[in-house]
Amino acid sequence: MVTPSKALGLLSSMYLCKPSPTAIENWKMALSGDSPVFIRDLEAAILVINTTSQDEMEELLWEYTRLFIGPYKLPCPPWESVYTSPKRLMLQDAADQVQQLYREAGLSLETHDIMPDHIGAELNFLALLLEKSHSEADNKEQFMRITDVFLNDHLLKWIPDFARDMEHAAETSFYKALARVTSNVIELIGK
Repeated sequence: MVTPSKALGLLSSMYLCKPSPTAIENWKMALSGDSPVFIRDLEAAILVINTTSQDEMEELLWEYTRLFIGPYKLPCPPWESVYTSPKRLMLQDAADQVQQLYREAGLSLETHDIMPDHIGAELNFLALLLEKSHSEADNKEQFMRITDVFLNDHLLKWIPDFARDMEHAAETSFYKALARVTSNVIELIGK
């Protein structure tokens, strides 16, 4: 069964990993079985991807590059700072604030390739917070407080706009579904 924290971890990997045949097959396996309603749209979109089709894989890789990497202007930049800073710039206050929340939770981003306010990093962080709030009874209140701050001061302030932009710009059913499911999962957890 795909729990909200597992769904967040899966969504995180879909933003952080380029769509390769191996990655897509792993995502298919993670979604196989009794998926909850909030993720079925994504499950349906990914199950029809033919990982043996070179054309289909190139189309997905191009879509990933066009949406999240460049070289052209990104239709949905995957960084919170771009959505929350007045001049739509990277590495602004949101990145510093998120980095501080990581430290408060006793976590750190171990790579310099991913900015702290990247959607993949933030979704993974929320997944870890949810897991820790259930598994670490002694620190449950601390993790619940950080989760609340992170959702209300960060994720709920930018992911709905990001997901809307992504769904509008995406050309493949996979990335359209990823946008919808990302927004739905964040709204579901934020309730």
